[in-house]
Formats: sequence, C-alpha cells, structure tokens
Amino acid sequence: MTLFQLGAVLFGLWMIYEIFIFTKKKVLNSAEAGFWLSLWLVFIVIALFPNLLLGITQILRFSRVFDLLVVGALMILTFLIFMSYFTQKQVKQRVEYLIKQLAIKEVRVPSKK
Repeated sequence: MTLFQLGAVLFGLWMIYEIFIFTKKKVLNSAEAGFWLSLWLVFIVIALFPNLLLGITQILRFSRVFDLLVVGALMILTFLIFMSYFTQKQVKQRVEYLIKQLAIKEVRVPSKK
C-alpha cells in the first residue's frame, strides 16, 4: 500500500464518520446517508484496488487509471458547481419574492404604535 492509498483510505473513513455524524444530527435522511456511504465505500475500494478500472481505461483509451479518475472528478465537480450555482440563484429569487410580498403586506397594514 502506497502513502497515497493510505491517505485516500483514511480520508474515505473520515468522510464515512462524518456521514454518521450528520445522520445522527438528522441533517441527512437514510436514503441520503446510504448514497453517501456507498459513494465513499466505492472511493475506498478504488483507492485500494485501482487495477479494477483498467478495463474501463482501455475502453475509453486513457493511458493510466489516474487520468480517468482526474477526468471523472473534474466532470463531477463541474456538474456540482453548475447545479449549486443555479440552486443558489433560485433561492435568491425566492427570497427576493418573499421580501417583496412582506413589504407589500407591511405597507397595506400599517403597524399600530
């Protein structure tokens, strides 16, 4: 086991620990926790046995497994940033709408002093 593999396994175990903490605090429901748990278990397996991806690298014509993992990680990060950006925009629009509605309601019903 290389130092990188050891670090990756420790990181994966730490993330699994975090999943259990957030599940216990009821931030994650059981479906979300199951998804994240399976994702980090796959991460640990790939870190320990990168040769499992050799077939995929040959099919996709990558020269190394690491190249495949980097391209995959960049695609996932790009997707997550894209989705996060649009979710943030939607939340901003909803907050602005609610503020406008509250302001209109406040103007119509002046507070008694």
